[in-house]
Amino acid sequence: MIGTSLKTAYRFLKKHKLITCINVMSLAIGITATLVIFLMVQYDYSFDRHVPNQEHVYRVVNNGEFKNAGVYVPLVRTMEDELVNLDAVAPIYRSQVQKLKITSATNKIQIFPKEQRIILTNSQYFNILPRKWLSGNPLSLNTAGNIVLTEKTLEKFYGNESPADVIGKTIVYADSIPLQVVGVVENARHNSDFNFDSFISEETIPQNNKLKEMFNWEAWNSISDSYQVLIKTKRGTTQKAVESNIANLLNKYKNKNGKTFKDKLLLQPLSEVHFDTTFNFGATKPETLRNLILLAIFLLALGAVNFINLSTAQSIERAKEVGIRKTLGSSKFTLIKQFLVETFLITLTATLLAVLLLPLFLRVFEGFIPPNLNLELLDKKAIILFLFTQLIVLTLLAGFYPAWVLTGYAPVLALKNQLGKNTNLSRSAWIRKALTIFQFVMAQAFLICVLIVVRQINYVTHKDMGFQKDAIVNIYIPGAFQNSAKGAVLKNELKKLTDIKAISFGNIAPAMNGWMTTAIIYDQSPNKESLTFDSRSGDENYLDVYQIPLLAGRNVRLLDSTSEMLINRKGLELLHIKDPQDALGKTFENGQNIIVGVMEDFDLASARQAVKPVLYTGSKEGYVLHIALDQSHPENWKNTIDKITSSYKSVFPDDELDLRFVDEVIQNFYTQEKQLSKLLSWAVGLSILIAGLGLFGLAIFTANQRTKEIGIRKVLGASVFQITFLLLRNLLSLVAVACLVAFPIAYYFMQSWLNDFVYRTTISPWIFGLSAVGLIAFASLVLSTKSVFAAKANPINSLRDE
Repeated sequence: MIGTSLKTAYRFLKKHKLITCINVMSLAIGITATLVIFLMVQYDYSFDRHVPNQEHVYRVVNNGEFKNAGVYVPLVRTMEDELVNLDAVAPIYRSQVQKLKITSATNKIQIFPKEQRIILTNSQYFNILPRKWLSGNPLSLNTAGNIVLTEKTLEKFYGNESPADVIGKTIVYADSIPLQVVGVVENARHNSDFNFDSFISEETIPQNNKLKEMFNWEAWNSISDSYQVLIKTKRGTTQKAVESNIANLLNKYKNKNGKTFKDKLLLQPLSEVHFDTTFNFGATKPETLRNLILLAIFLLALGAVNFINLSTAQSIERAKEVGIRKTLGSSKFTLIKQFLVETFLITLTATLLAVLLLPLFLRVFEGFIPPNLNLELLDKKAIILFLFTQLIVLTLLAGFYPAWVLTGYAPVLALKNQLGKNTNLSRSAWIRKALTIFQFVMAQAFLICVLIVVRQINYVTHKDMGFQKDAIVNIYIPGAFQNSAKGAVLKNELKKLTDIKAISFGNIAPAMNGWMTTAIIYDQSPNKESLTFDSRSGDENYLDVYQIPLLAGRNVRLLDSTSEMLINRKGLELLHIKDPQDALGKTFENGQNIIVGVMEDFDLASARQAVKPVLYTGSKEGYVLHIALDQSHPENWKNTIDKITSSYKSVFPDDELDLRFVDEVIQNFYTQEKQLSKLLSWAVGLSILIAGLGLFGLAIFTANQRTKEIGIRKVLGASVFQITFLLLRNLLSLVAVACLVAFPIAYYFMQSWLNDFVYRTTISPWIFGLSAVGLIAFASLVLSTKSVFAAKANPINSLRDE
């Protein structure tokens, strides 16, 4: 019985090749999109699911005056010593030093300048995130001067040597600190936000003054998300109890030192780390996954709508078939089963095509697909189960209504060609119209959204940020502050180059993708309160490079006795000062720091954030060179950069030049927005393609149904244009209605999206008009391909008696 149904279905689909291809392509696009989204969701929800006793593992985060995933480094040690309700405390200090020197078996020194996944930690890291040890043991990480490698770094550093043979070998860290290899662990077998490639003993830090300074070893007033900590609580210990204990430690140690930085340290469950954008700049936003899922559902729905529309339209041609089958004794259930088998074959073909299209769609979603997503590591059984479940559900959803319409015809009416009296036919026509409107509402809404996103990206990337960002390059000194002296030497070398207009040495550029804040006590405050500023530091040439104007006072000087500071206009509000002149001479930290000038405001990050109070402190220390090139002669930049590279190599012969254009860094602030623009552009293209395929199919049926009418009109003198317009009018009116419905929907969602930006463009009326005209023009083109052909047909052929 099933075999007969399959043969009948195959013959029918083969006979109607064009409509079958339209249905298969429409569904395949939607199925492929859902498959890609499923792979991404499966990947993101796999993070840290393997961790034993995960419900007891937390990351300590700061939800206070500014939100940060980092902690005070000395706090970690006090937690280890004084909190008895913890099973493990694992510091995760990301190393700013990326260079390692390896001595090979032939005593040849090999330098690896960009080892980015290095952390300093202790044995408790492997208590919380266990791995198989190939040699050595975790306790060795509690001794200063030790390093543990992974299989990956073992192969990279020592080639084919075995894990046992590398024990005892020496690796030089930070140019002068010898580390002994004491263990090798297997590569990470699961996804985690805390997977690293090399592990240095935390106890190495207090043995070296430069490292103590670099890692803020004793600093109770500095937090960076480079210094994080994971903890595992004992059974029966509540999250609130640990948070209360940590607050007591802060009051006991930090506030005793006169720092009143407003902290609120909380425990973030490990299961939330991957999705919490509050404390992770690189976290996966749940909203992003939600929007991608909705997009996949919409694309799949558009394909299903096409199938329903074309199937119900096709029902007129199949009415006699249904009538004859019913007359010969076929039950309604048997007929529904037959039509569902046809739907199953189409959906199965579309699913197989979707698997073939998967590589193409992986490129379409490239900006959203994590770089570490590996198809080989994903659960194949889950993927197959997902495709099978989707196949069955889609067959039922897309096939049931057309089957119900097709089997609802009365045999007498069908065989007498009196289908106009059939209520199913008129009802399905209205549903077809509604579904066509739905398709073009989606296409129109996506088109409006993409125009507004592109407009916003153009606006924020070209707005005045309050400082010069073009023709500025930053060079990052390897080893950060530990090589400040060498950085100063390089600056003096580069000052000799005539192609460089200005050069400064200090820390970061005015705008960055992150936070750099400081808490500092204001001497003029009655209660000696601590104020929080975003901080920048460097020499007296910083303002010249970035062309930041002064509102009052003068530039900083580099003095030995006191630190001179600049404050921005926004910072005056923290000091409760209105006139910039009144800020001059104000002091911090018992007169150690004095304000000598007031800068104009400038942006510190993307357009999502407002201007903040800023302190610029004069300092001889630094790790970034800020270089202004000649804007008027970009053709000379390559030659200038070659000279810079040569000077850099003379000072840092073993290190790679890390040079970044500031305007390109700022462009990267809007990576997510650009990804969204690309995704919406593809959504527009795919939705219009699917809707266009459906519209083309409906045009074919409309023309076929009205063949005799067209012939009669031509005989009576109607022109090709009049007949074409007659055929286009009804379907184009549906597209026009769809545009009107889409306008408020798109406006609502785009206005909500723009509200996330402090600086944003306006939603202009021309965007809606342009998108509507474009969509109607596309629909007219699609419909005309069949309508004009039908209008030009010889009326003799259509009026000849059968």
